[in-house]
Amino acid sequence: MPKAWLCVIICMEIVTAGLCFGAGGELYGTFEAMGVIVTLESGDDPDLNAVAQLFYREAVSSGLYRQGLDLNRVSSDLFVGSMFWLTPETTYDVQVIFDDPGGVLHGQVLSLSGQTRAELVDTPPGFSYYVSPTGTGTSCSLNNPCAFSQALAQVQAGQEIVMRSGTYHLGAISIPRSGTEGNPIIIRGFENETAVLDGADPSGFTWLSVGGGIYRTTLVVADTHLITVNGERLYPYQTYADLQGLIWGISGFYVDGTDLYVRLLSGQNPATQTVVISRYNVGISVDGRNHIRFRELTFRHYGLGDWAKAVYFNNANDCLVQGCSFEINDLGIGLKRASHRTVIQDNTFRDTIFDWPWDAVKQGAALETGGVRFYDPMTGRGTVIRRNIFYDFFDGFGVCPEETAAITNETDIYDNVAYQLGDDGLETDGQCSNVRIWHNTFHNVLIGISLAPVYGGPVYAIRNLIYRTGAGNNDYGGSPFKFNSGYDQSGPMFLFHNTADAVLPGSHGLDVKSPGTWTGLVSRNNIWSGTELGLRNVNTGNPIDLDYDNISTSATGYLVYWASTYYSTLTAFAAATGQELNGFNHVPVFQDPINGDYHLVPDSNLVDQGCFIPGINDDYSGLAPDPGAFETSTQEVPALSLSSLFLLVLLISCIITGRFSILS
Repeated sequence: MPKAWLCVIICMEIVTAGLCFGAGGELYGTFEAMGVIVTLESGDDPDLNAVAQLFYREAVSSGLYRQGLDLNRVSSDLFVGSMFWLTPETTYDVQVIFDDPGGVLHGQVLSLSGQTRAELVDTPPGFSYYVSPTGTGTSCSLNNPCAFSQALAQVQAGQEIVMRSGTYHLGAISIPRSGTEGNPIIIRGFENETAVLDGADPSGFTWLSVGGGIYRTTLVVADTHLITVNGERLYPYQTYADLQGLIWGISGFYVDGTDLYVRLLSGQNPATQTVVISRYNVGISVDGRNHIRFRELTFRHYGLGDWAKAVYFNNANDCLVQGCSFEINDLGIGLKRASHRTVIQDNTFRDTIFDWPWDAVKQGAALETGGVRFYDPMTGRGTVIRRNIFYDFFDGFGVCPEETAAITNETDIYDNVAYQLGDDGLETDGQCSNVRIWHNTFHNVLIGISLAPVYGGPVYAIRNLIYRTGAGNNDYGGSPFKFNSGYDQSGPMFLFHNTADAVLPGSHGLDVKSPGTWTGLVSRNNIWSGTELGLRNVNTGNPIDLDYDNISTSATGYLVYWASTYYSTLTAFAAATGQELNGFNHVPVFQDPINGDYHLVPDSNLVDQGCFIPGINDDYSGLAPDPGAFETSTQEVPALSLSSLFLLVLLISCIITGRFSILS
């Protein structure tokens, strides 16, 4: 765990000659972040007390190295950490300096260099194949579009398929070949039109009443798992008796092979309603193909059998899904095995099950997948999920497989919005190492982000906004984060600059439940605002380090529950536990929380009250960072932040004296 966060780099000169240890390193760049992985050789640190400090700069610069967060020891011979807020397509110099008094590593320096990814840009296609739902022939031109299958059989690297408006009742599509770097295969919708790939059976169905409000029909394909009536998904009851009794109080169906039984809460005959029945398990499968890009398409109604999904990447590298809409699928996008550098951006994922009873989903619905899910095993690295919208699911999306042979995940999740979710907004439950979660918004959820458990670590949650926790059809209080699980131990978890506002009754600002174990949980500069308690921890046997957080509740009475003791004031809590020695208990006054604006008002007591965290909030405005997800602009320092001004003064001092050092 990091031990020197409030360090300031004055300036440094690093000598790399004559190293006498065997550490090796890897840098893994995404668009705006970079993972740092350092492996020691046996005997380098036998007492396991070395600390690996991180410094970095743009390679084109000859100036100071910036300090980042210390790397985390995740095993006896492995240190892992991350750099944030980087520039795409830029090379960075990295120095890892070991602090190991009396050990062979002390003062040793590992020098590395790596590049962030360039943003994805489509080159003009060499040829465009135009298709339509009724297309025929082989010309595939704008005036004479062909069938989708005809274009797919012909398209080559550097070419595209352009889908004209309409509904394509297609599924089980397999991409036949790969694109190449700089010459991907693109499948996209025509500009300002809506091309829909639909997994539903377009046939009509004959319904027969079998009594008790239940109607039966015969399917063309057995074992469907997705039925909608008037645009709303029906619950998949697990037995016929459960359907007869509608034991969950919601409309549903029971399927036995090709026999489908439906009972609507209203008692109406499905023949008088708009009924959609899925007949495909997969929409498009990208299996062993690389450099495939999907743009501006709609995928809906893929839900036949088990593990159904609209788009499936399996051993598929450097693929993109952008600007697409995923509407009522068992899963929008699934990733499995060695699918590296997948980018999922600017899409919308939705379903209709937010109001389903929590217990109903947990007891057999098989609908905890959401919009995106990593399948086990998933060894792919470098997935980026950004600027998407997820809503009306049980769980919004999940990004960590249960198992992986990869040394780290290097997954970035940022600038997404997820709401109306009956359980977790985001699940990172599984093998998670160098998973970075920042600038996301979660609201009207039971739990914002689940870290239960995160094997390996570290996982970083930075500047996320989480409000209206405790939502959904359940009997539980909400919390912005979940740590409790009955599984193996989590690795290091870091919560920096998050704003959490419970709003709904019976929810805590931060709730640390039991069971569950972890190697470290660090919280800095967060706003934890509850409606019952500001902070509750019944799992104090695990290492927790809380400081510089604002803890408050809208309820009267107690503020904190820790182990078996209630505390009415933060002062009493800090004195008894040593936690939050620099914490705050202010009523956070936000700009417009009713409409989701959780910026602090300019005269808030919290402005400039946070602590400096190297590599995380270097660009703060004013005298110090602000707690919470958003930094408040101030008038006091119009030209340079204090940290930038301080470093400038120190740089001048270094130039004058010719001396380079690090102060802690």
